[in-house]
Amino acid sequence: MDLRQLECFLAVARHLHFGRAAEELHLAQPTVSESVRRLEHEVGGALFHRTSRRVTLTPLGERFAVDAQSALDTVEAAYARARVYAQHQVVELTFGHAYGLGDIVVGAAAELQRRHPDVVVTMQARSTARQLRLLRERRLDAAFCVMPEPDPEFASFVVGTSRLVAVVPSDHPFATVGAVALVDLASEPLIAWPRAANPALYDAFAGAMDATGAPWTLVGTAGGAENVAARVLAGFGVGIVFDSVAEARAIPGVSYLPLGLGAPLLERRLVWRADDRDPALREFVALVRERVSRAPVAGPSAVESAVEEIELAVDDVLR
Repeated sequence: MDLRQLECFLAVARHLHFGRAAEELHLAQPTVSESVRRLEHEVGGALFHRTSRRVTLTPLGERFAVDAQSALDTVEAAYARARVYAQHQVVELTFGHAYGLGDIVVGAAAELQRRHPDVVVTMQARSTARQLRLLRERRLDAAFCVMPEPDPEFASFVVGTSRLVAVVPSDHPFATVGAVALVDLASEPLIAWPRAANPALYDAFAGAMDATGAPWTLVGTAGGAENVAARVLAGFGVGIVFDSVAEARAIPGVSYLPLGLGAPLLERRLVWRADDRDPALREFVALVRERVSRAPVAGPSAVESAVEEIELAVDDVLR
């Protein structure tokens, strides 16, 4: 299938006449007819009913026309954007992130665009797993990930850290303590996130729990502070979320308590393809690295709303 076949099909679908379609496309009518015949062969069914008096779309043709028009519009828009970029020599860098980026990253992006007005930075909210997939497919230039799994294809460095906290009803016995010991947490049914959402993150938490030597049970998974809080308030168990939730999404009726000694420190990393030599990307990486070096103590604010990482990741798994 090629674009000319789609153009011929859609022109005939508009006019319901091969001759007028050929006139619109400035092609010979046999060329249009042959393109449509080839397309029908490739899709495996007739797109038009043809008689000596009229041409009509088949049910397959009606359905295919919608998708074909959408596909052609997308390609034409891509060509149009490319022509604009080529004319103005615009460089677009696309970064993935789990919502909150923090002052370091946003500041670096702004500085890069001030230095180079021909550089446009676009940011997309994605889970860690999806960001890494898009990096491999070269659909992202860089990613801001929570606990990405090591991969020789990528280069990375730490831009911030965060910790996990326990979510309990405000009248729970834990609510009166300053921090929850992991061994005490093991005695409670826990609500966290599915391992497939972020294996390294899950394994870091599970490893810390296993290290207590006490048996522990994950009774459910949920994405998003509200969903976790609802399950906690319903009495299903103790939730586990990021510490930034306590500031960003405090919910009446629940308390957020830091996990005690031995709880994992979670890294947030800037990740990019090790073989990418794009000058704008390299300068952006340098700007982020410089800003991180000036703010060596990274706390929850450096990670921003890291709970969004789990929401996006769970969405990816469910899709």
